[in-house]
Amino acid sequence: MQSSESSSSLRERISKRLYHPAAVIVLRIIIGGLFIFSGFVKAVDPWGSCIKIGEYFTAWGIDMPQPLVTCCSFLLAGYEFVWGAMLLLGCYKRCSVWCLTLMMAFMLPLTLYIAVADPVDDCGCFGDYLVISNTATFVKNIFITLGLIYLLLFNRRCGGLFVPYVQWVIGGIVTLYILIIELVGFNVQPLIDFRRFAPGEKLVSTTMEESDGETVYEYGYEKDGEYRTFTIDNLPDSTWTFVDRTLIGGSETVEDDFTILDEEGDNIAPDIIAGSGGQFIVTIPDISAVDLSCTYLINELNEYMVSHGESLVAFISSDSIGMEWWKDVSMASYPIFQGDPKLLKELARGNAALVYMEDGIVKWKRTLSSISYTQVTETPGNELLGFLDPEPGYVLRLVTIFFLTVLAILLILDRSGKMLAWHLSRKSRKAPESGSA
Repeated sequence: MQSSESSSSLRERISKRLYHPAAVIVLRIIIGGLFIFSGFVKAVDPWGSCIKIGEYFTAWGIDMPQPLVTCCSFLLAGYEFVWGAMLLLGCYKRCSVWCLTLMMAFMLPLTLYIAVADPVDDCGCFGDYLVISNTATFVKNIFITLGLIYLLLFNRRCGGLFVPYVQWVIGGIVTLYILIIELVGFNVQPLIDFRRFAPGEKLVSTTMEESDGETVYEYGYEKDGEYRTFTIDNLPDSTWTFVDRTLIGGSETVEDDFTILDEEGDNIAPDIIAGSGGQFIVTIPDISAVDLSCTYLINELNEYMVSHGESLVAFISSDSIGMEWWKDVSMASYPIFQGDPKLLKELARGNAALVYMEDGIVKWKRTLSSISYTQVTETPGNELLGFLDPEPGYVLRLVTIFFLTVLAILLILDRSGKMLAWHLSRKSRKAPESGSA
């Protein structure tokens, strides 16, 4: 009996030495902030997360349906952001730590495997915003796991920003916010563009340095779990899915611009992309995934640009047979060129997307599926470009300001309730004292 009591007393003494409220708060801020950041940069660009998750499945030889990959992308970003926010705000003190710890129980061995086997170039934990090595990712996860173990022991001892009875409201607001970010990023275009060809950037330089020898790429495609490589002159049909591109000869341009290679391997992008005036660029990384109804919209947009003395050009990833098929079914009267699917996905997200250029500078992007054919035909010509601009910066600011304002109001109401409860309890304690006097 004495041994049991002494053991319990020892644990209590150790617990008292290890626990400090400041340590809990600091770890909540650091770990919660990391998960919020990681979830947010993934949620902003769900297409990028889909590409990265697809790389994992391809490396493991798993043929995963695209809808399931998209679902995984949404769930992963939302899970990290919501539970990271709950941890930082001190809501669901037990559940938030357990949910993040269970995630790290999966991610820690996974990142160890990635660091050792190197099946992908980078883990994608911070999306396209921040690329770190696979080894650095594993080390980062070790420290996160150690911090979560500490919080498993002591997180419940330290209060949070909100009282328990409003935690479900906070969780709902945080979930709704990140879901809106994801839906806009997937259906329209990422609200923040972390890639090379972001709005405000030139797509090609006015002067280009020559590459070191002929630039030759090898393209990796996958079908029914089989992975094969092809050259630009021997691309497979549309039943194959593009996976990656590898430089096997020469070198890429120093400026690392957007490139369109002809049959001789020369970059003809500067000749295609207008250096002055307006231009629409249509990107189609995979013609097998495109809704053919968008061909009517493309033709309508081409007519608009031609009538205003400007141009529309389409970049399609396919072999010569696929290119001819597209020209036939789309009845295209606009120029069509063969593009590298990896570059097309980097330029604009979506199975088919529209990029507006002005004087060679990217102004905005959006998926073709987010544009209504009827609205385009009924919008006055002088208002069409302004109507099509998705204004991602404005949308992000609007949604974020509303989100933070609601949280601030709830926090003020919550603190006011605590102050009122404290005042009433203090008043009730004083009443017996005055009565006894």
